[in-house]
Amino acid sequence: MMLTLAAETSSRGWGGPVALLVAVGAFVLFIGLHWLWMQHRGIPSPSGRGDTGSGVKPQVSSVSDTDDTDRDTGWWGRIVERDGRRVRATAPPPNRDDEVDLDLVDEEPESIEDAVGRMLDQGHPYMEIVRQVMDEFDVSEATAKRAIRDVRAERIAQAS
Repeated sequence: MMLTLAAETSSRGWGGPVALLVAVGAFVLFIGLHWLWMQHRGIPSPSGRGDTGSGVKPQVSSVSDTDDTDRDTGWWGRIVERDGRRVRATAPPPNRDDEVDLDLVDEEPESIEDAVGRMLDQGHPYMEIVRQVMDEFDVSEATAKRAIRDVRAERIAQAS
């Protein structure tokens, strides 16, 4: 019975293995030709073989380019310094009036009491003053209400 089953199975033949060998041979031939072509052009292999030096190559040059900004200017913009950093500005520089001399005095920021007094003078409702003080000065509701009480008490003391 085993002989009859073996006789009934079809023979696969040598077509598959021969096709596989032809594909591998074509691949090896292509790789060899490509390697020869790259050697002929003088392009080094990415594998690292050859006359590559050992060690780490520096990515930053030791020479500063801050003195020669002529090559950094042109139709694509110019290099300006803003907030201690060099950035590329594409807009033309603003026209400055040399006759205008503004006194840049750092004004003292408005205190909570000054803000509450200003809003009370303007007639803002109590809860609006509380909300604005909480938002502007990043304080709690109790601190805002305490500031309103203190300003009102001070005004009452001044009035009497």
